[in-house]
Amino acid sequence: MQRAKVIVHMYVTIDGKIDGKTESPESGQYYSDELFVLSNADGNGRRTIQMYAAPDTIDLTKYSPEGIDDQDWLPDIKSDTWSVAFDRKGKCGWNQNYFLYNQHRMHAIEVVTRQAKKEYLAFLRSLNIPYIISGDENFNLAEVLVKLKQHFGIETLAVCGGARINGVFLEQHVVDEISLVISPYVNGDKEIKAAFETAARIDDRFKIDMVKKLTDGGVHLLFKKDN
Repeated sequence: MQRAKVIVHMYVTIDGKIDGKTESPESGQYYSDELFVLSNADGNGRRTIQMYAAPDTIDLTKYSPEGIDDQDWLPDIKSDTWSVAFDRKGKCGWNQNYFLYNQHRMHAIEVVTRQAKKEYLAFLRSLNIPYIISGDENFNLAEVLVKLKQHFGIETLAVCGGARINGVFLEQHVVDEISLVISPYVNGDKEIKAAFETAARIDDRFKIDMVKKLTDGGVHLLFKKDN
């Protein structure tokens, strides 16, 4: 396959909620550890990245757009692990070029559209954060996945939310597997989203490939796309 394989990897409650308050330490740690069994790269939407990895507000007046064009910027960077931010308009406020997660130093890669300001791209360059420009307003994910594999050696991308970016991957039919680590709780909060939020009905079919019981009463389910 020319592109990186995609596994949506999510930690949810029994009723499918993400970011709930009824998490279990055991299944939560299993989820984090399993990410690096599945992949050496995770992908997250802008809000998730801002929440956990890039919360700063950027003063773009400090950065000049001179010499910045609409081309990808792909410096020769080596890393054992990667954190890929799907950030359409260029909003993530990185204060370093990596995300430290579960004792892994994951070098940042930004995926933006042409809506991102040239000053933001200059900001990314100043931190040595590679970026891929894909689409005018919406991503061409198949194209992005080819570039992630070609330029960064990412064979498998674990997409870890939020709900909307997960849904976009489904809408573009590039999800190969779905990995759900289910904590042994029901959340019941109607304000908290489920693992997928799509703009249209999705009819892709997945079949169960693996079931693993966890020590705290949770379970890990792995589904593969049924072609």
